[in-house]
Amino acid sequence: MARKSLREQSLEQALQQMERDKARLERRLAGLEEKLSTTLDGTGLRLWQLEVPSGKLTIFNYRWGRMLGYQPGELNAHFDVWREHLHPEDRDEVLANLNDHLEGRTEVYQVVHRMLARDGSITWVADRGRVVERDEHGNALRLLGTHTDISHEKDYESRLNALASTDALTGLANRQAINSWHQRPLADDSALIFIDLDGFKQVNDQFGHRAGDEVLVLVAHGLNDELHRLGIHHHLSARFGGDEFLFQLPRMSLPRVEHIARRWLERFTHPLEISGGLGRIGLSIGICFGRDADNRFGLALERADQAMYRVKHHGKHGFRVHAPVEHSSCEYQAGDFQASNLEAPASRLPSWLHPQPAPVSQQAPAPRPASQSPPRQQAASAGAGSAGTESAGTESAGTKPADTERGDSVSADSESAEARAKEER
Repeated sequence: MARKSLREQSLEQALQQMERDKARLERRLAGLEEKLSTTLDGTGLRLWQLEVPSGKLTIFNYRWGRMLGYQPGELNAHFDVWREHLHPEDRDEVLANLNDHLEGRTEVYQVVHRMLARDGSITWVADRGRVVERDEHGNALRLLGTHTDISHEKDYESRLNALASTDALTGLANRQAINSWHQRPLADDSALIFIDLDGFKQVNDQFGHRAGDEVLVLVAHGLNDELHRLGIHHHLSARFGGDEFLFQLPRMSLPRVEHIARRWLERFTHPLEISGGLGRIGLSIGICFGRDADNRFGLALERADQAMYRVKHHGKHGFRVHAPVEHSSCEYQAGDFQASNLEAPASRLPSWLHPQPAPVSQQAPAPRPASQSPPRQQAASAGAGSAGTESAGTESAGTKPADTERGDSVSADSESAEARAKEER
């Protein structure tokens, strides 16, 4: 075998050196990629590349599909597969953002969206990318970007929002949450119910504020418990402030809402066991349907509040349903509140009520003085106008004290007071 020339030996040595340099660079590149991958994984950042013409998708530091609960090889890394796993409610927005960037209308592709995992769970993703290569006609060839799993952040955000809109004592919604109710119109058959506790100040004065807090918790749980017993679960409940509560019940009929009010009244007829003894409280309940307030929440709140105040004026521990002026109604006096009265009425006028004609000289109760107007009146819609006439009645001012004889108010369609007065004459 002929001896290699010096030139050949030199070329071989150069080739060997290049191979060693290549191996060293590959090891270094692998080390850098490992460090980058570890760093990105530690931050939850995933590096991806989309080859636009073919739709091939590459995830550099995370196995494709792992985030969505798939094993390696089960899910092809392709644009079509990624699109299929976009949440249906977010898909149009995500694709519109991506298309705007690919066509050069935006400097960067950036959107927060949801993706559906294999088990149906939702993963929140912050997605961001930029075109890094275009052809001579300006068409996008490669898109490089990152996505971050922000599900924990979204969950934390949801819990913070819940805390901000939840009353810490009772667990019901608070005034901030009620503000969001204003943004949605009330359906015709939605009932807005305003409740104010009777005798709560006496409980506080006699047993202390800790006992008062116990009463508020017992009332909040008791009101919702009765609704659940009646199969009502999709409702809104809130502590309006102090000893006031607000409920919004969907798909209600008049007999149904009257039945609920009686159940509540019966539940709190008996004293509550609290620290230091027994606390006696009652409920003054005002009700207004969405159809009787032009479907405006603020107006319904004002009218439910006024109906509640009329219950306060007529002996407390009762309920009154607001009725429009064109459905004028008179007042009826109920007897002792008994458990036998709890059956839902078959008609608007329960059979156990006996109408008592009102004297001609009887006047409506005086309106609440302006100086005593509660904050909720200020929150009601401007220009709401008169609240009209509330249907149903409670005990009149001359009846027994509320603690010894508790009457409840119910609604009834009847003749106007003027017509009855003519008949008497």
